[in-house]
Order: sequence, then structure tokens, then C-alpha cells
Amino acid sequence: MKPIIGITCLYDWKNEVMRQYQNYVNVVKKAGGIPILLPAVDDKEVIRGMVEGIDGLLVAGGPDVGANCYGEEPHQHIGGVSPLMDVFEIQLVNAANDLGIPVLGICRGQQILNVVLGGTLYQDIYSQRDNCIQHRQQAPRPYLAHSIKIEKNSRLAEILGTELRVNTFHHQAVKDIAPGLKVVAYAPDGIIEAIESEDKDRFFIGVQWHPEGMWDSEYNYDSLFEAFINASRKK
Repeated sequence: MKPIIGITCLYDWKNEVMRQYQNYVNVVKKAGGIPILLPAVDDKEVIRGMVEGIDGLLVAGGPDVGANCYGEEPHQHIGGVSPLMDVFEIQLVNAANDLGIPVLGICRGQQILNVVLGGTLYQDIYSQRDNCIQHRQQAPRPYLAHSIKIEKNSRLAEILGTELRVNTFHHQAVKDIAPGLKVVAYAPDGIIEAIESEDKDRFFIGVQWHPEGMWDSEYNYDSLFEAFINASRKK
């Protein structure tokens, strides 16, 4: 049977609307999964029930993660936050960890994975780091804006290889890596581009770019989703 993949929704608190981009649904479907959208809620029992009903969890991109989630005061350049999304996704990943299901985090999703396990973030890389390259590209979504290098002997390198170009749409990034995770990819300026579990038997990967928008790239980004779906079949 095809694995059921839960995809987190964006929550627009100003208009009280939940939504998600079609690309996330398309890539899960194409890779062999059944996509299910998960609406943001703050009820632990409901969240636990959501996770019990899926085989894999995709934590999608979205707004900035609130600084309070990792014990900091908000920086003057932090962007818009969605408190409900923060509460929901943190509890969702915790439940996924309890049940041991595969997790893939994309952009904000990577940052959530790190925060859940005790890591921190740069709230704004441009004011908190020196000599950053452009990480919020002014180009179409599939455009390959900058290079990254992936560490050899990592799960991600087995899937994608060690040198890629990626798209980029962020100003927050992983700062202090959480216990139990390891950094497996960097941009040329040292910004962390991918993380994964130290447990080689666990599919728990975060990437800072948006591979769901790059299916027609010269790089085989579909293999990342195929690996995620295959891991979800082994739940």
C-alpha cells in the first residue's frame, strides 16, 4: 500500500485561513505517497491522533519561527510569526518522534526540527552573521541560486550526492545544532543547509532549500522524496 504522508498547512492568522502550495502535494503523489494536509491545531490529543494516522510527516516551509520557541527575545529583524503554527508543528514533530515515523523538514521545517530537539536559530542571518550571500533570491522558484556542499558519509549524500545548487527563500537559519542531530550541508558562507539524525536507521532530515519546486532541475531532487516515501513504507 502507498504510505500516507501528512503535510503541514500554513496558517494565516490575519485572515483565519489555512492553505498549502500545490507543489508539496504533487511531489508526494509523484514519489508514491498519499498526501494528506494537516490543519494547525493546539490540542495534543488531536495532534497525536493525526500522527497515528500517517506513515510519514513533511513539515513544510512558512513564516519565521517565534524566538520564544528556543528561549530568546525577538530580534528587531525577525519577520512575521504564526504562534499557532509554532505550537502545532513542535507538538507534531514531538509526536512523530515518539512514534518513530520518518520526518522531512523543508525550509522553516528544518528549523522546526532543530528547535524541537533543543537547537537554536539565527533570527535574521543578515544582521547576525557577516558576509552572507543572498539567501532570499529574487528569481523564479526553480532557479538554482547558490551552491551547497553535502558531507560525505551522510544519508543525504547517499540520496543527492555531495555538490548541488539550490533555490533559497529564507532569512532565518539553524544556529546551534540540537543534540542528536548533525549538520550535513553548508552554503559557501557557512550557513547550515541540511541536518539529519545521528541515528542512521532513522529518516529525520531537514533541508533549508525548497526541493518541492525543483522537479525539473538538472539535479535529481525527486530522489529525496522517493527516499522519504520509501522510508515511510517501513513504518
